[in-house]
Amino acid sequence: MNKKGNLFTTTLRLNLDNAQDMEAWNNLMSADSTQPEYSSYSRTIVTALNDHFTRLDQPEQEEWTPALLQKVEETVRQTIISTMKEVTVIATPPGSEGKATKGNAEQADETEATIEAFLDCF
Repeated sequence: MNKKGNLFTTTLRLNLDNAQDMEAWNNLMSADSTQPEYSSYSRTIVTALNDHFTRLDQPEQEEWTPALLQKVEETVRQTIISTMKEVTVIATPPGSEGKATKGNAEQADETEATIEAFLDCF
């Protein structure tokens, strides 16, 4: 180890016969150097270390993610169910699709409004 002022220097040793080391080497070689966090080996390693330890410090995030996804799924399900309850299907004889009546036009407007309200939920 070498320490000069605010710089700390160390050596990274990878055993390319070890699968994890080889994966790390491949990741290091394939990092997009146009991105600031991957502009050098040092920046890439710093980014990876900080990300790793940040994740370790926040284990509750892994716990609430499934609960959040379940809540989103339930909300979408309830929205679809409530929207579908309001949908009315009208059978029309063949060839009368182009003939709109006043009642059909009003119902089409209501159905369109219901669909728009549903899509606004997202």
